[in-house]
Amino acid sequence: MLIFVYQKTFNMENVLFFIKTYLKRDLALLYFPGSTPETATKNLNRWIQKCAPLRNELEQLNYSPRRHSLLKHEVAAIVKHLGEP
Repeated sequence: MLIFVYQKTFNMENVLFFIKTYLKRDLALLYFPGSTPETATKNLNRWIQKCAPLRNELEQLNYSPRRHSLLKHEVAAIVKHLGEP
């Protein structure tokens, strides 16, 4: 099993991002850290809908916008199109 690891540096702190199964709200909060879980999830859903290549790839992966969790391959597709959180 391969797990991709992304490393970012913020103000001298290293932050690791793992490609794994996430609750949608948890991934959304990584993209929108100052937001409430509801707002962050709505914003992530909006980004997904506005990015046609991402939306098409997620449809091929049998993504369901109503599901509360994101599978590893769905998270990988989101990071591929939107960048790391």
